[in-house]
Amino acid sequence: MKKVLFGFLLVTLFLAFGTEVKAETGVRYNTFTVSNNRLVRTQTAYVPVAQTRFVGGISLDEPTDIHITPNDVMYITTNTPTGGKIIVFDLKTEEAYTVGEGFLNNPTGVFANDNGDIYVADRLGQIAYKLDHDGNILQTYTRPTSPLFGSEDFQPRKIVSDPRGNVYILNLGTRGLAQFSNDGEFLGYFGTNTIQPTLRTVLQFIFFTEAQRARLFNLSPPEISNIAIDQRGLIHTSSLGVEGQGVKRLNISGGNLLPEMLNAPDLVDIFVGPIGNIYTITRSGMIYEYDREGNLLFAFGGQDISNQIQGLFNTPAGIAVDSTNTIYTLDRASGEIKIFVPTEFTNLVHQALASYQDGNYIASQGPWEEVLKMNDFFDLAHRGLGNAYFSLNRYDEALEEYYIAYDRAGYSDAFWEVRNEWLLANAGVGVAGFFILLIGFVINMKVNFTHFMMNPIKKGIRKIRDKVKVIDDILYLFTYLKNPADASYFIKRRNQVSAYSVTVLLAIYFMLYIYYIYNLNFLFNFRHLDSINIVEELVKVVLPVILWVFCNFLIGTIREGEGRLKDVYITTVYSLAPYFLMLPVITIISNGLTYNEAFIVTFVTTISIGVTVLYFFFMVKETHFYNVKETIQSIVISAFTMAMMLLGLFIVYILLNELFILIKDLVLEVFYRVTNT
Repeated sequence: MKKVLFGFLLVTLFLAFGTEVKAETGVRYNTFTVSNNRLVRTQTAYVPVAQTRFVGGISLDEPTDIHITPNDVMYITTNTPTGGKIIVFDLKTEEAYTVGEGFLNNPTGVFANDNGDIYVADRLGQIAYKLDHDGNILQTYTRPTSPLFGSEDFQPRKIVSDPRGNVYILNLGTRGLAQFSNDGEFLGYFGTNTIQPTLRTVLQFIFFTEAQRARLFNLSPPEISNIAIDQRGLIHTSSLGVEGQGVKRLNISGGNLLPEMLNAPDLVDIFVGPIGNIYTITRSGMIYEYDREGNLLFAFGGQDISNQIQGLFNTPAGIAVDSTNTIYTLDRASGEIKIFVPTEFTNLVHQALASYQDGNYIASQGPWEEVLKMNDFFDLAHRGLGNAYFSLNRYDEALEEYYIAYDRAGYSDAFWEVRNEWLLANAGVGVAGFFILLIGFVINMKVNFTHFMMNPIKKGIRKIRDKVKVIDDILYLFTYLKNPADASYFIKRRNQVSAYSVTVLLAIYFMLYIYYIYNLNFLFNFRHLDSINIVEELVKVVLPVILWVFCNFLIGTIREGEGRLKDVYITTVYSLAPYFLMLPVITIISNGLTYNEAFIVTFVTTISIGVTVLYFFFMVKETHFYNVKETIQSIVISAFTMAMMLLGLFIVYILLNELFILIKDLVLEVFYRVTNT
């Protein structure tokens, strides 16, 4: 039955719009979704089925904006050589007519409420209108006389109205949305973008003169490019030149309710669909669909200035969606409306989302499972299944789905339940073990049986240390940690430790670090394990140590430090021990925690870093026999020298790379001339 209705809808559309579908069956663009915060290819989400210059027999001329109401009535603003008009087309009855002819000059934005009232922004006429269903003027919105409006011109570009009758007009875009009451009274600006400070602007503000700051900070916030409103009455905006916050859902105070999103910086239009999904279109012809929570579902489309490829755009002007999730877009340059219908895969996603976003996770389970049969890499489906399993108390399965979907919050909640079940099942063993240890501790206080157990072990370790120099040097680390001053003396004066042994210790540090990055709990590990390069990780660990040793030795030589290059190397590696030795401890602890106990990981990590910093300070002090002031100066100057060396190495790398490219080009040029003579 659904297939019959779907086919009937397509036939109706083709007849109503009077167009032909191209013979090509495949789409000419790729479709992407997000997996672990990265764009990945997925199957086609929408198929272009029609493009036409006429709607219900009425020419589109130069279309500028489109809006579709929940009851599937389409409104399109368009400009003609003699003025402007609004095309009204009922997608169900196929009736079409125009309004606004005769008084509209350059309509660029249109909106209609549930009562059939039409709101239109006339940029060239510097006025906005509220019309009834037949096009009669009910209210006008002109330039406010209030000083709150400012000195800018009134050039309304886009317009929407909320359920309370308030009207929001996008004027020039940099000051936000001009808010009017239903009777035309200006209420102020709403949803203004802000300028985000950067390190560069902060430094410029600190060091620039008054005149320089006055010129520099005469900046405008990012421009709002379009507005939309959802069925709950929440205003949505799209902005130009903003990544991460280019799409906003505004609360009553103008704050953003959406998280940071993956959005393009050249957004042209925005629309909120029937189930709360957000649709945007860019100047480059890309269409993005997000769910109600801001998760990217699909990205597809592209640009074709030749107007020859179906589904691509020359100059996108608007986007809207009807009750069947069919997408309608406008191309201003070609004067066409382009129609995209969802595929079976997309319909399943929407069906699951409709239940999922209403909190009915169990009902969404079936559709999500069907989605995963078609695309097992669709993160949102795994998250939806995780929520369904969680609602059914199937926590182990939920844990697995959350892990696949990279949903750390859901994973934490599911792991909490799994851990509780395990603790309850093993409570008896835990209590028995505790009392056994307690009894053993009491007996040991009387008999001291651990002394007899540990003595052979200590003697065995002592024999190994006497026979194997490397092991003795590595274990000398703990002597250093107990008393850095005395240990540093023996390292400098008696050559207690060899550089080779410390190099082996540094290799052990690296292995502990690799264990840490691969085995840290998923909740606290945000790295892409499949993209880790062992060589890069080795450079991250070894290069700073080598640079520090070399730079600190040079500075120590200049500033009368006692440490030799070998001494600086050995004590530097020893001083890093608290951090690297705690990495496996942090890793093991993390695998038993949820986000409710995340402070434990943070606390242990901070303590290990703090202790390492202290040992590092005393390392410099004791190695070079400095006082506190000289130690601080040595550390600061050594760090600065490291930065300069890195900068120098980077410059040399760039120059050598350019030299290599030059030599390569010369060789290829000579080869080309020789082979063609």
